[in-house]
Amino acid sequence: MNKKLLTISAIVVGFILAFTPSLMVIGQDPIYGGTLNTPLGADAHALNPFTWGTTYEWYVMAHIYDSLVALDTERQPVPVLCSGWSHNETYEQWTFTLVDNAFWHDGTPVTIDDVYFTYDLLMNDDAIPRRSWLFDEITSLEIVGTDQIVITFGWGPKPADVLFDLATTWIVPEHIWDTIDLYTFANDVNPIGSGPFKFVEWARAQYFRLAAHTEYHLDGPYIDEKILPIISEVETAYYALSVGDIEVMANPPPELEAVADVDPNIAIHESLQDYWVYLGLNQRRYPNNIKEFRQAVMYGINRSEIVDIIRYGRGEVCPASCSLPYGAYYNPAVKQYDYNVATANSMLDALGFLDNVGDDGIREDANGTDLSFDLIVSADAQVSVDTCRFIQEYMLEIGIEVTVVPLIWDVLWQTVGGTGSVSNTYDYDWAFLGWVGFWSDFHPSWARWLFSANGWWGSDQVNIPGWNSTARWEVTALADEILYETDEAVIQTKLDALQVIVAEDLPYLPINILGGTFLYRTDEFKGWVLGPTTDPDNWMTWLAIQLIVAPEGGPGYLALSAIFTLVVTVGLVKYRRKKQ
Repeated sequence: MNKKLLTISAIVVGFILAFTPSLMVIGQDPIYGGTLNTPLGADAHALNPFTWGTTYEWYVMAHIYDSLVALDTERQPVPVLCSGWSHNETYEQWTFTLVDNAFWHDGTPVTIDDVYFTYDLLMNDDAIPRRSWLFDEITSLEIVGTDQIVITFGWGPKPADVLFDLATTWIVPEHIWDTIDLYTFANDVNPIGSGPFKFVEWARAQYFRLAAHTEYHLDGPYIDEKILPIISEVETAYYALSVGDIEVMANPPPELEAVADVDPNIAIHESLQDYWVYLGLNQRRYPNNIKEFRQAVMYGINRSEIVDIIRYGRGEVCPASCSLPYGAYYNPAVKQYDYNVATANSMLDALGFLDNVGDDGIREDANGTDLSFDLIVSADAQVSVDTCRFIQEYMLEIGIEVTVVPLIWDVLWQTVGGTGSVSNTYDYDWAFLGWVGFWSDFHPSWARWLFSANGWWGSDQVNIPGWNSTARWEVTALADEILYETDEAVIQTKLDALQVIVAEDLPYLPINILGGTFLYRTDEFKGWVLGPTTDPDNWMTWLAIQLIVAPEGGPGYLALSAIFTLVVTVGLVKYRRKKQ
């Protein structure tokens, strides 16, 4: 009788498993379904790939749009919309081959014409804000056959330039964008891309809802949808994480990190970031154009305290050279600006800025005008506003009055020249901003993006308007020479010299490099992809993440039924043995 029961059990289990593939391939085939919730720290303003302003907008669009090439968690280029690339011996000509199975979210196939349209648009309009500097170096674009685009440059750019910068440009569909004014188009109703997720809904100041692109040409995504709730308060975010309403969050305060550390369902990942923040002094205005004044302000800011308190000790003080200090191209011999109130006051005294009027603790210039400045900052980023409040207090210690002025991002971005518009720009004293994605730890051309007067970001128009010293032209010359240099030793020597000049002249006043502690839940989803400068919520994770257990009623439910049947049957066998 025992054998008979076991035989029946085996038949039942086998029948169920025949319709339960997920159990038979546990750890092999992905489990489809589920909703991944990953928060945004602030709302976006528009979803235009050519004019976006904040990292929040970039983050949303990264789900929707794809590029020819992406960077993995080790910052190595991997093909996305292209199946591969090649170049001639001199690197002057690059060929990218388009995949043959990519589709736009409206079902239209992605073609090589879309790639040509996007690149041609960027090549011929140097006023587009979000545009690689390499588009200025292209001499021709040519479509070959039905799936290749050949890009010819006037010289041979380094592979890092082409693959890390130009080829990561998002591709847009020609059939939608060919009649659009890209400068005014918000793209906020139904943005169409070819990325792993489709736009579904944007409830302003509440959330984004994205659905998996079921015709995505790469493996994944396996989840059904992503919801991006907008949560600005860290305590609110942690509560949502703790109860499972969201799956990941960034930079909890230490006390909440300690709580998470003992939660078996929450894991912790730490990383440095390719992102630093800085104080930009508008050098079109006196006395911001005086190098010694900028140096005095730098000495007067306790940047270590900002990292320790505002950033909970995560990240590092940014070197005055603006280079990431953990990369191959960092020069440690640059000038340092350790917090020193006495030095700052002494330098301001030497410049003739004294408190001669009213004895109110605020210095004046030779005309009796107070050293009083407005400091504009994004109202969307509370941590930036908090940092500016600290800077305000530090400046009082050296006799400078600062008024913190939070602005909505669109206004701030236009004011500092980010839109490329001449009207109503540069009307500010000081600005608090950030820079992301310049890869100074491994990219030899990073300094050109930041400092060259022949580029966009380092031009007269953006971020450091009015920088017009001998140092600026020395830095521009070195940055441009590095661009064409092929000898690594010469590149290193020139970059070292450039960083010394920058650290002395301070076109930017770097505050800190961001570091992150990220919490992510491990009880519902598996497949998180992590890296030394990558948090858990990244493009590769979006493709790999999947449910641990199939949704109830699906194959996993049947599998559990099979196991239950087996357990019950074995229990009956044991019971009968006892009876015997």
